[in-house]
Amino acid sequence: MHKRSTDELLKQLEQGKDLAPYLEENKGEFEKIPLCYALAELLDRYGLRKAPFISASGLDKAYAYQIFDGKKTAPSRDKLLAICLAMGITLPETQRVLRLGHVGQLHPRNIRDSVIIHSILHHVSVQDTNDLLYDLGKEILD
Repeated sequence: MHKRSTDELLKQLEQGKDLAPYLEENKGEFEKIPLCYALAELLDRYGLRKAPFISASGLDKAYAYQIFDGKKTAPSRDKLLAICLAMGITLPETQRVLRLGHVGQLHPRNIRDSVIIHSILHHVSVQDTNDLLYDLGKEILD
């Protein structure tokens, strides 16, 4: 578990001129776990089975299983979002999945992201989220 908040780390970066001491002092703060391990942790935490929410995600089953097995190491942001929505996980958990997937986190100043954040917070299905996005003229999750 992390000892410092993201804001504390950012302050430390802003105040320091030399990067090397920051990296050394905070080496335990950087997440290095593979995405598939984080997804497995979520499955365990919520007692989920893959099949039901993979079906609810709308993703190709073989592709989704490859993400969970670590064979697809760079899934798109939309595919990860579909998985997170289907799993019904929290916004912080979703942001962590996106971060570990090396894709952009959700930002409330972006209309499309705001729709997705709302869906996560209110446990809206992938299909209903896509309907909302479509109605607003935004790209659906593919």
